[in-house]
Amino acid sequence: MTFGAILYYLGLIIYVNSLTGLILVLIVSTIYALYIKLVEEKELELRFGKDYIEYKKRTPFLIPRPRKSEVKT
Repeated sequence: MTFGAILYYLGLIIYVNSLTGLILVLIVSTIYALYIKLVEEKELELRFGKDYIEYKKRTPFLIPRPRKSEVKT
């Protein structure tokens, strides 16, 4: 969700051709990503423990990975 919002605002800023807006979006996105990494992830580890740590190992932080295609028989 965060990655999508960042892309949306970056696209909007590029569309209106605003260098100041681009800088602002990059700064706010960086601060938000740091907040998620440093604050929210620690809280989730305390709340959910080992289950969240395992989930975090399987799931990328911000940029989604392409899914491996599954062969159905």
